[in-house]
Parts: sequence; structure tokens; C-alpha cells
Amino acid sequence: MTIDYPVDLRLVAECVDIDVDTLQDLNPSLLRMTTPKEGVFELNLPAGAKQKYQEAIAAIPTDKRVWWRYHKVVAAGETLASIAKDYKTTPKAITEVNGLTAEEIAPDTKLIIPIAEGKHAPGDIESLVFSRHATHYRVRRGDTVPSVADDFGVPPEKLRQWNRLKGNELRKGRLLYIYRPLPGGRAEAGYVKSSKSRRTYSLQTPSDPSSVKSKSAAIGASNTVSNQPGRTHTVQPGETLYSIANTYGTTVDALKRENKRASALLHPGDVLVIK
Repeated sequence: MTIDYPVDLRLVAECVDIDVDTLQDLNPSLLRMTTPKEGVFELNLPAGAKQKYQEAIAAIPTDKRVWWRYHKVVAAGETLASIAKDYKTTPKAITEVNGLTAEEIAPDTKLIIPIAEGKHAPGDIESLVFSRHATHYRVRRGDTVPSVADDFGVPPEKLRQWNRLKGNELRKGRLLYIYRPLPGGRAEAGYVKSSKSRRTYSLQTPSDPSSVKSKSAAIGASNTVSNQPGRTHTVQPGETLYSIANTYGTTVDALKRENKRASALLHPGDVLVIK
């Protein structure tokens, strides 16, 4: 289904009662845990889940869909106070957004949880597993540590740690090392390279990212676009094949034809041929 608002995949998964790993597998073009901030996005859901999603997401304000969550009460001993504490909110806030008249909640109740911007649901940060290889990103005018971290779906403190940064200011042109998040605790079998691009890789693992000594390597002549006719497009954070196709007035199928070995999982810095 086509959506025109950003939404966290974990909220989507909670709306249709599936695990987020399954949802990520259905949407491999996403670079992060949220859909693009601008434009439209083709959100893939399990068969038959569209109506269930639309009904659940309608209860969440459009501008809150990257922060708010659903919580299913599974334990008889759970209380509004304990749930509010877990999510760093208040029982009153939960009561108000759910229209509750009492603090007692029955098992299997599904609650909307209003999480303040900048806060995270339990386990969101802790559950992140990071790629063994770094994506390289060159700072652009206006970038800050929080804005870049947000674009790549990583904690700002991790971005600072990997690049020995202090504060939020970034110098235009600086090269940053960013380890892509693999939420859900999934191990990465190998770095997924998107062809038709030229990228450098860090051969260090995130166990000691602050001492990165990168070794640059082109993917190979067969994977570059230097001798390809037509326009090229360098992928930016948050872009997908769908959004790029819309920008250039083409189709996802056409992009795939011109970039036959390109993975659906795009990364910032990938270069696509546009015809």
C-alpha cells in the first residue's frame, strides 16, 4: 500500500501483530527503521493485513507515527504505572490517549503508548546490532550529529563514538564512519553490496570502531558506472528505488533493468544509472 507519511516499522509491526524482522524482509529497500520523511512510499505488508493496519494506524496522529507505539498487555500483573515507567511516560498520558476510565487493564488489551520525541521504546536502542562494515558518509552543509544519526537510524552517541566526536557540530566535507543498524538482533552473514556503485569500506569491526584504519577498495570495474551512458544518481540517506523512480519520472522496474546487479537494499553513496 502507498503511504505519504513517515512511520516506524516497529509501530507497523505492532499494528498488524507480526515481528519486525518479517516486516523488514518485506521492505528491503529501506535504509533505516522508518519510512522516508517526504514523498510517498510503497509499504509492503503481509497478505490480507492492509485493512488491519489502516484501522490501527488511524488511531495514531500522523506526526507521531515515528515515536508512538502499541503495547499489548500480556501479563495479568501489568499496570498502567508499570507500563508508563517502561516507556518513560505517565499513566495519565496513556489513559488520555486510550480513552480509559479506570487504571485497571485486562490481559490482551492493546494500548497506544504516547512516547515523547527523542525518547525510545524499551529495547529499541539495546536491541540494535550493527553491521560489521562501515558505510562512509561525507558531511554536507547543515548536517549535525543528531540529523545524520537520525537519517541513518543510529543513536547519536554511537555516531560520536565511532568518529571520536564531541558535541553536535560537524565540519562540511568530513568523512564519517557509520555502522548500519540491524535491529532485531539478526547477525549479518556478509555485507550486502549494491552494484553499479563505487564505495569505500572499512575492514574494522564495530568492536573497536574508534580506531578505524580504513582500506579503500572499489567494488570493481564491472560494478562501476564510469563507462555507462545516461544520467547517474547518488543515493542519499532515506531514499528508496521507489522514491528515486518518482523523482526521475521512471519506474522501479526500469531502474532494476539498468542496474541489474543492484541490491534492493540501497545505501547512501550507491550510484544508479538513470535512463
